[in-house]
Amino acid sequence: MDRILRPEGAVIFRDEVDVLIKVKKIVGGMRWDTKMVDHEDGPLVPEKILIAVKQYWVAGGNSTSTQ
Repeated sequence: MDRILRPEGAVIFRDEVDVLIKVKKIVGGMRWDTKMVDHEDGPLVPEKILIAVKQYWVAGGNSTSTQ
């Protein structure tokens, strides 16, 4: 999905909390920003919503230099 989604694109996941925690861990490894929110029926519903936004980033160069 990382290769398909453009920078600053968003994905919305809706599932049980246990599944979303695993997804959040994977998505965090891809340097995406995430936010988990409650179901529209309230916080007591076991289903939650995870919003993930792919960030635009460029790998930095080597910061050490030889003198």
